[in-house]
Amino acid sequence: GNEENASTRLADLDPSTIESIEVLKGASAAAIYGTRANAGVVIITTKRGSAGKTQVSFSQDIGTNTIIRRLGLRDWTADSVASVYDDAEADLFRQAVANNAYYDYEDELYGETGLILDSRLSLTGGSDKTRFFIGASRRNENGIILNTGFDRNSFRVNLDHDLTDRITIGTSTNYVNSVTNRGFTGNENEGGLSYGYNLAFTRPWAELHPDEQGNYPDNPNFAGNMLLVRDLAQNEERVNRIIQGLNIGYNILQTDNSNIRLNLNGGIDYYLNETSVYVPEFHQAQRGLQNGYVGRGRNKVFNGNLQGFLVYNQFLMGGDLSLSTQLGATYLSQQVELLFAQATQLVPGQVNLNSAATQQLTENRSFVQEQGLVAQEEVNFKDQIIGTVGVRLDKSTLNSDPNQYFAFPKASLAVNIANFDFWSVPAINALKPRIAWGQTGSSAAFGSLFTLMNQTNIDGGVGLTVAGALGATTLVPETSTELEAGLDLSLLDNKIALEATFYQRDIFNLILTRGLPASSGFTQESGNFADLRNQGIELSLVTKNVSKESFDWTTTVNWWRNLSTVTRLDVPAFPQPGAGFGLGLGSFYVEEGASITQFAGNLPDPNDPDVNIPTNIGDAMPDFQMSVFSEMTLAKNFDFNFLAHWKQGGDVLNLTKFLTDLAGTTPDLDTPEGQERIAQGTIASRFLEDASYFRLREVSLYYTLPKVSERIEQIKVGVSGRNLFTLTNYSGYDPEVSVNGSSSISSGIDVTPFPTSKQAYFHFNIRF
Repeated sequence: GNEENASTRLADLDPSTIESIEVLKGASAAAIYGTRANAGVVIITTKRGSAGKTQVSFSQDIGTNTIIRRLGLRDWTADSVASVYDDAEADLFRQAVANNAYYDYEDELYGETGLILDSRLSLTGGSDKTRFFIGASRRNENGIILNTGFDRNSFRVNLDHDLTDRITIGTSTNYVNSVTNRGFTGNENEGGLSYGYNLAFTRPWAELHPDEQGNYPDNPNFAGNMLLVRDLAQNEERVNRIIQGLNIGYNILQTDNSNIRLNLNGGIDYYLNETSVYVPEFHQAQRGLQNGYVGRGRNKVFNGNLQGFLVYNQFLMGGDLSLSTQLGATYLSQQVELLFAQATQLVPGQVNLNSAATQQLTENRSFVQEQGLVAQEEVNFKDQIIGTVGVRLDKSTLNSDPNQYFAFPKASLAVNIANFDFWSVPAINALKPRIAWGQTGSSAAFGSLFTLMNQTNIDGGVGLTVAGALGATTLVPETSTELEAGLDLSLLDNKIALEATFYQRDIFNLILTRGLPASSGFTQESGNFADLRNQGIELSLVTKNVSKESFDWTTTVNWWRNLSTVTRLDVPAFPQPGAGFGLGLGSFYVEEGASITQFAGNLPDPNDPDVNIPTNIGDAMPDFQMSVFSEMTLAKNFDFNFLAHWKQGGDVLNLTKFLTDLAGTTPDLDTPEGQERIAQGTIASRFLEDASYFRLREVSLYYTLPKVSERIEQIKVGVSGRNLFTLTNYSGYDPEVSVNGSSSISSGIDVTPFPTSKQAYFHFNIRF
């Protein structure tokens, strides 16, 4: 489900094969990549070969995973146990203390030190006509919870060949095989499975360990024994993925002042994702109900893309004026086949689907096609004035009319004042004000257009029932109109570079999903219900603090903030489905004139205290964020760098604390703060916390050994750490938390997540 923090497919990429990462935003991204890039796109370029001697590189990383922070235990006494529970429970507490059977189950669950091994081998080289890069890697990562982890095997071949002096061909092939043992964390939807959910209600004097025969006792405090689930249940994901790309470049015409080039690109991305879930029939929450559970999933995804661009470059006025004309067409497709089989009422000890008394099969298929036409003209006069105009036409099977093209124009202008002849300020190397305007589109999710039906049995015959979602047959794409203005400034022979950008992004016909009353016969519907405005500022400062042969030091500082407002809402305000657990506990709430990321809860109406109304209680949007990246090279042998991140503001709805308060196990319940929180009852604002933090995300130190052999080009060793230090007042495991995984609209809800870990590494690299 969407509350189980599904794996991200970015984990399939081997970072050691990446050459560069570029981020395109808004109109610039969508002009090239279409509606899928409406919110921007990350371009990952992998390493390629170069002409020359074949180089062999081997790297070995050894690291550890440990939990960043623990919630801790309540400081129980016999009197407090009797006060919270009863005298009988106090007797159990005394017996456990006397028998040394008082346990820290949080440490038993999350206290593992996971070993990380990452091995990589690469070969690169080639001739003037053919160049290659070959890379292979294996990563084995054990988690902070026993029996969790991630294994990945990756193999990549990138080839480039000059077929003639005009035609070049390049291919990229990447095969990935991975296994993820995810465990059971997050919200409790199945009964007695989530480690953290069960932990919240489990008292330290409860005995959950197996006896000498391996039999686990029931949890006397909740629906499941989390040690049994950890040791005997299974939640595994296997992925086999192949990514294949092909590019062909053809220089059609080459003269002294012009050239015409045809660029053709295509690729496929196919992966098979197989999942396996098993819960033993003797699990406490299974007995007498499902009596064991087996689930098998088989998810096949095939992505394809084709694009062709004709580029005509002209150089006029002795090269002072350049014109670049681009005409292109793109095609994208995605085919998804999901087959999911479930079985309950298991034969003891059997995990085969056929051995179950009750079986259920679910199959979902989808096929999406998108086509685009692109025209763009870029003008550059002496690098003084640079302008671009363009338009993209897109159509998609996700639109109500799959054959209708929607037009998305764009334009930009930049003037580099420091390049004009009249400029006479030597200290300023570049002074470039810029402005850009553009539109992009985004289509609805698959299935939004149609009212889906489920099969049912009616008097022994096959029938259909409404699945719940009402089809929206008149949906049109969201249209985002963005205006961006900025200034680029470079000083002192480019030792200081400053970029400042202000943007306003208006999203019209925003596609939202809202719940429907039961009397409608449906549970929810999607529609173009709203308009949204985002306004933000982005600042970047790059300084070359020292630039000498023996010492080089560069620092990059980024600062940014964003504000969002719902400027139109055609329906009554509503909690966003899947982005909370109702207004009683607090939920993201869509309301005209308010932030799209606001939290709302039911609070007494100031005019009628006996009536609760939805009221703003906070906002997940930060006030601002800031990062600092600094790197130093000393004596050409030592390399040191770090990345720090500061997020100021932004709230998190800590429903983990709601659960531990409900169970009486929160560590601070004996403090004045804890007692004050309990006195508030279950009011939603009680669980809202400021999630500001300062985090040292990355730090590393490397040493390159002096060359000792003609055969060995380089030996490099180093140490590094990730998430080593976090400063925050947030009381949960991590202020960066999301109950719905990667979902942006619910990134501020905490429900017993998999605790974040910190990592420490030793690195070794040798190159021949």
